Amino acid sequence: MTERKSDPYIQNLFEEGCRLTKAGKLQQALMAFTSVIDCNAGWAEAYFRRGVCYYLLGNCLMASCDMDAATLLGCRDAQLWSRFDIQQFNDSDEE
Repeated sequence: MTERKSDPYIQNLFEEGCRLTKAGKLQQALMAFTSVIDCNAGWAEAYFRRGVCYYLLGNCLMASCDMDAATLLGCRDAQLWSRFDIQQFNDSDEE
């Protein structure tokens, strides 16, 4: 797994994306996480965080794609999210 490299530029982009997410600036956070992924396509946590932003913006398709990528790269949070999302989907089918 190629996660975090010691490149301070990429690390700062990731941290900026996290700050922007907390501040509710989701579009800017998406751009920051996308830049991280463009620089390091193996950073699972960046896919997860970008997926959360997409989800909060109502773009479930893109959120699902990023969660799948994060899961494949070994992100545990994405694996738990996927299980929860599948359960929610199954519960809504039964109604």
